[in-house]
Amino acid sequence: MTRTHSRSFGATLDDLARDIVDACRRAARAIAAMPWPAMLACCIALAFVISILPLALCLFVLFMGLKVIAGAFIVDRRRAHREGLDDPYGKQ
Repeated sequence: MTRTHSRSFGATLDDLARDIVDACRRAARAIAAMPWPAMLACCIALAFVISILPLALCLFVLFMGLKVIAGAFIVDRRRAHREGLDDPYGKQ
């Protein structure tokens, strides 16, 4: 790898860092200019996004996985019943 590639990558990282710092400065200025009720609403919305939304998504994935697993067993049992087997797992 030549030096020009690493300089290009370094310049990209510098630009990214500069953009992040600029965004943080703009956010700090916006927060400083907000009235208290608007800041309270922003804090509540941010708390919702940080805590409740990931919990809801995690529970959705968990229950969807349980539904798929239970559905696989139910489909297997119904298929075995259609083929004339009483117990698809060989238990008597």
